[in-house]
Amino acid sequence: MDTKVSLLSIVITVASMALTPLIIIQNADAASFSCAAQKGKSSDWIQGCKDGWFDHDKCLGKSTYSGDYGKGYEVGWSHGSCK
Repeated sequence: MDTKVSLLSIVITVASMALTPLIIIQNADAASFSCAAQKGKSSDWIQGCKDGWFDHDKCLGKSTYSGDYGKGYEVGWSHGSCK
């Protein structure tokens, strides 16, 4: 019986160690990107990026915009995650 418990604890430990990096990478990806920190982007692009990210996080429908705002919106939308 002790062997089974020991083996189960080893399996759980190995599985959790294998899955932890996957979870951390996703969080680090989102944290490493900031709309406002993008060099050479216009204020319209930055605002569109923020709005797209917000819309996708709040599960609002994706909108279509043109120009710099629309390009930023698309990038922001891709970083959001509907919860």
